[in-house]
Order: sequence, then structure tokens, then C-alpha cells
Amino acid sequence: MNHYLRAFVISFFLTGCGNHLVFEPNKLPDGYIDQEYYVPITISGGTGPVVDLSYEIHPSNSGLKLVFSEKKYYTKYVYNNFTKEGKPQLQGIVTINIRGGVVASAGQYFEKQYEIYIQL
Repeated sequence: MNHYLRAFVISFFLTGCGNHLVFEPNKLPDGYIDQEYYVPITISGGTGPVVDLSYEIHPSNSGLKLVFSEKKYYTKYVYNNFTKEGKPQLQGIVTINIRGGVVASAGQYFEKQYEIYIQL
């Protein structure tokens, strides 16, 4: 019984140490062909700033892109705030896969997938 209690306490403390990342907004709104699309995205929480980020947009010729804040100072976190913007050119679903890592963590990596439905 003592082993079970000890294992529970250790696992409780370890899971309590990891902050989860929060993506705002959690879901992106629909877009319309040839109309400006602009949605700010913020990543918060975690154990520190996002220091590594990569993304893929499918289809690549959708007319949409990610735009990152300009890095003015060494301490500014460029990957925590960005926008999804452009003029959609294709009708259908645009998928954005975002992957990255957070500083000051023992391997806190993340993946987020957004889907945007582009209408006429």
C-alpha cells in the first residue's frame, strides 16, 4: 500500500509541474474567396516562450500565410504571437499544421492543427 501512495504522490507532483499551452483562438473562423482574412493567434502558458516553430499550409497555393511579429529586442518572443492572413484563392478546406518547442522545459513540444473552410 505504501508503494502505491508513494507512486501516486510522485505522479501527482510531476503532472502538476507541466503547464499546458493554450492556443487562442482554439478554432479559426471560415473565410471567403478574394476577401481579406486576418486572425491574430497567440500561444500562451507552458514553461516559457516558444523558441522553435515550424508550420505547413495545405494546399500551399491557398493564398493564406502565417506572419510573425517583428523581433525588435532579444527578449521579445516572436513565435508566441502571429497572424493568419491573406486573400483565400481556393474554395474548400485549408489545413495549417503548427509544431514547435518551448524553452525551459525538458522537451515540451507541441502540435496544433487548424482547419479553415473557405467559401465562395
